[in-house]
Amino acid sequence: MLTEKEKLEEELKLLEESFSLDVITQEEFEYAKQRVEAKLNRLDGLEQKEEESEKESKEELGEEPKPEGETEEEPEANEYEAKEEAEEEKSEEETYIEKEELTEKPEEEEREEDEQKKLEETEAEEEKPAGEVEEEEKIEEKQPEIIFEKEKKSSKKIWAYIAIILILGFGLWYFFLPGSSNAEDVSKPVYKPVNLIACSSDDECIKEGSIGTCKNPGEENAECAYIEDVKIKLTILNSDNCFNCETGRVLSIIHSFFPNLDTENVDFETDAGKEIAEKFNIAALPAYILNSSLQESKNYYKLYNAFTKVDDSFVMKNTVANANYYIGREEMPNKLDLFLIPSENASFAAEKNLKEFLEAFDEKVDFEKHNSDDEIVKELGINTFPTFLVNNKIKFSGVQSANKIKENFCSMNKLDECELGLTKKLV
Repeated sequence: MLTEKEKLEEELKLLEESFSLDVITQEEFEYAKQRVEAKLNRLDGLEQKEEESEKESKEELGEEPKPEGETEEEPEANEYEAKEEAEEEKSEEETYIEKEELTEKPEEEEREEDEQKKLEETEAEEEKPAGEVEEEEKIEEKQPEIIFEKEKKSSKKIWAYIAIILILGFGLWYFFLPGSSNAEDVSKPVYKPVNLIACSSDDECIKEGSIGTCKNPGEENAECAYIEDVKIKLTILNSDNCFNCETGRVLSIIHSFFPNLDTENVDFETDAGKEIAEKFNIAALPAYILNSSLQESKNYYKLYNAFTKVDDSFVMKNTVANANYYIGREEMPNKLDLFLIPSENASFAAEKNLKEFLEAFDEKVDFEKHNSDDEIVKELGINTFPTFLVNNKIKFSGVQSANKIKENFCSMNKLDECELGLTKKLV
């Protein structure tokens, strides 16, 4: 299936071909061209918006929270330091108590020692100068104050450690206790909804069997509305003998305008196929025939110039249908014709690539070249150049490599040179 953008490009090409054949007026062509180009612009704008929106969404989703392991390291380290310092304090206190216990002596011994010390001190004081005695008295007076200050600082330090331990414990409980809402926020990324516009043109509203219309295109409140279209009978007449009669592209375009199709494929080589060709004056295949319901379709006036009305039915014109197999022409084996415009680069390139093919087949090909103003060009309805015609029956267009020309020619002719491998790239 073609994308919406490809469908619009095909529709634009179809309009240009129709205008070149005078199927539609210049006014109709300009109006339809503006409509298609506007849809293409809206489609490009939507793609750009979606890319920007997707980019913003990816940037937001890319901010992952820190792993739980990183948040746990600091509390554990702080707690460990607090415990270590508390143990050091405790060990200091125990050491101090042990020293006091070791220094305890019986009361009698203490009394004797005290009395002895007093006598020695009295003697020493009598011997010391008056200045030294005063200094010692001052030191003794300051000792209680120093001891009190030390005890005060030690007490503050202990309470500070207790406060730190309590704060760390509360933090661990708050962040890592199961069921905590903050814990969930840390472990789960936050996803923000992205607002997407439902549609920016009618071509984005697709539903089988219905025609879609985009309301408020490109806006936040845009929405698709669908109308069930009438059922149309489509008959495709084709032949398995044609190597260049692919129908997928044209069928996709028809289906984009008329979604409720009842399609039937008929082989031209059968009696039914020949009867249809005679009834509708079919000269080239593939042929697309739609029944009278086409007129009741919502999009009839968007494509009606591409059809020729025959009785109550509508036959798509050969130039629009890309009909390549001329069923009414006599077959001429080993015949190859080239239709070109000499002044165009594409025609010049086609001749350069054709040269290798003609040299390889060594004059076994009946080759003839035609300019765009020759009578046979009008007879065949050729409007694209360069174009090749094989055996006076089947055409193919565009600049082709030597090997591709050989493949198409050998699809209808069996020569020994068909086994050769020619250049697959364009010269």
